[in-house]
Amino acid sequence: MVAIVGVPHGGLDHWTGRRLLESRFEGRWWMMFFPGYLSISAIVAFSWVFFPVATVIGFFLVSAWHFGREDQYSSMSHNLTSRFTTGTKHLSAIALGGLVIWIPAILRPDEMELLLRIIVPGDSETQAEQIVFITSWIAMVMCPLGGLFFCMRLIDQRRDWNAWVAPATAVLAATTPILVSFTAFFCLWHSILGLSRLRTQEGITGVAFLRSVLPLSVLAVCGVAISGWWFIAATEGSSIDTVLASLQTLFIGLSAIAVPHLLLHEWSDSTGLKTPYQGIYCDGS
Repeated sequence: MVAIVGVPHGGLDHWTGRRLLESRFEGRWWMMFFPGYLSISAIVAFSWVFFPVATVIGFFLVSAWHFGREDQYSSMSHNLTSRFTTGTKHLSAIALGGLVIWIPAILRPDEMELLLRIIVPGDSETQAEQIVFITSWIAMVMCPLGGLFFCMRLIDQRRDWNAWVAPATAVLAATTPILVSFTAFFCLWHSILGLSRLRTQEGITGVAFLRSVLPLSVLAVCGVAISGWWFIAATEGSSIDTVLASLQTLFIGLSAIAVPHLLLHEWSDSTGLKTPYQGIYCDGS
């Protein structure tokens, strides 16, 4: 699911980068976009090693914020959030968008700690305990706020079925394993929502957009298959340290490419540049 839906969701970020930068840098837009994008990724990856607790907590917060901001731009929910102050708008995004993180931190702390022990480098046991402890306290604040913002949205927009995604996410996160609930939320809601909005911004047909997305999905599926085969072959008979190092590399790499993605799209939203890019992608390229 991540390969088919999630990877194209972030794999088309260069479209957004071109739309933001080409008017100023013309054909040299990529010389600004790719070094900046990859530099942020590198900083995040190194931060996992040197500041793991702060990095994971920060990653949780910015991920929640990004999930919530994407939801705020969907359908009628934008009408409600447009009346919020800037601070309230972002607080609402963190509270509601992060339910897939906040609920497990309160109701499934042992499972969250086990996962963090696997993927956090260094003294993972102590650091995992610290991360879960801090996250659970954040969740104690965010969950009631999320309930409040949900009620406000429901009162204002009774007919907006998107409002029910938040409580559905909370129930899913409370009743299923973390990897299941997060994958379902990320692939079946967040990524599809982001892809739909990107297609609208670029002003291309559904067929042309699918034609552009399909190669990324195929490459991602092939990459997963090849990586899985390599991982099994490389770790067969290896020590547990080798297995853990491979898993750490995978998850740290995913988080490193996620951070520039969410910052890029928030920058795009803040510029107000919503006009589809003219003359590009008409053939799906």
